[in-house]
Amino acid sequence: MIKILVPVTFTDYSVNALTYALTLAGKFPSTVTLLHSFSEYEDIEEGTPPDMPNSEENVRKREQDARDRLADLCQRTINKMTSLQDKNIELENRFEFGYPEDVIAEVSKDLDPDVIIMGTKSKGETIKELLGSITSDVMKRADVPVLAVPANSSVDLESLSKVLFITDFGDSDYISVHKLIRLITPFQTEIHAVRFISHKPDQSEDRKMEKFRDYCDATYRNHQLQFSYEQSEHLIPSLEKYVNENNIDLIAMTRRKRNMIAQFFSPEVTRRILFHTDVPLLVFHP
Repeated sequence: MIKILVPVTFTDYSVNALTYALTLAGKFPSTVTLLHSFSEYEDIEEGTPPDMPNSEENVRKREQDARDRLADLCQRTINKMTSLQDKNIELENRFEFGYPEDVIAEVSKDLDPDVIIMGTKSKGETIKELLGSITSDVMKRADVPVLAVPANSSVDLESLSKVLFITDFGDSDYISVHKLIRLITPFQTEIHAVRFISHKPDQSEDRKMEKFRDYCDATYRNHQLQFSYEQSEHLIPSLEKYVNENNIDLIAMTRRKRNMIAQFFSPEVTRRILFHTDVPLLVFHP
């Protein structure tokens, strides 16, 4: 049984993420939980009358509207389910009070899902939106994998043929690759385990890659994995080139807090990857 948590805001890109989640869930016996977080307070612009929009009456109206929209989204989702999805998926919904980044983190602790799937706007967001991204905040705080689905990404998971796993072949990636393979098992997927590096790898780094490769070859014999280095001083252009040249359908990586290549895995770089590609990004907690 796979458990998937899908935060929804009723925007096109959050509904797109829900479609992506349902397509994935249809491959397993799954529980999909739609989560909407409701904040009683909205930012009030200067000069706005004090009873708008956070008066008790308006808060009640907004809350009821949000509850109605969540119920409607659930019903429309059920109506659109295919016979296979209907057989495999148990659909639930939750309505919680609070700010999304707080609510999502707390609900994920309660549900312990296999993955949180969130919609994002496509590349080209403003700096303010990038730095304040709820998705990137959840990636930092959640203890479970988070899959960010850009608005313009394809929802045809039948084409999930190639996954780029950004790695340093370190200890935490042994756990991450196990979680990744669990999610993509129903697909005929080729995993590219690539370390993006700013210098020529030395012997110790080569041994590290060989150890990781030997482990994966012995453990995941029924899966296609390849291992390599990409040498470049600039991560994002090198990443985009690799994604385009190899027709990558999904990017996966472990979130790093600090290590010898922290500049490649810092929260800032995670956000840059998140907003500089229309390919879904799956981030694992170390």
